[in-house]
Amino acid sequence: MALSELEQQRVEKIVGAYCREKIPPHVRDKIKVFYTIRGSDVKVVESRPHWQGKGEWTEMEIARIKYDASALTWQLYWKRANGRWIKYPDFKPVSDLKKIVNEIEADPHYVFWG
Repeated sequence: MALSELEQQRVEKIVGAYCREKIPPHVRDKIKVFYTIRGSDVKVVESRPHWQGKGEWTEMEIARIKYDASALTWQLYWKRANGRWIKYPDFKPVSDLKKIVNEIEADPHYVFWG
């Protein structure tokens, strides 16, 4: 089920602001952070120029945030090396999207930013 317009606005306000502020202006031509929405999933993505310096930029999914409309909560996931999304450890679903963004930034388990 797709996010409501209200939830999409909330994502833009909170996750969008985080993505825009994550990278300092002087390196934005070398690295970008943005988000995508598909259905009830929001993914935070990092993009960099191709490592050989030619071709398209490469993208790496950093975090997945899934909305549960029936519970009005968000759940955080991280991506394993094998490409599977796993629920983030010791983190219960929350209604406050800012808590998820703060957890991604803090990254105490070193699964988002390393």
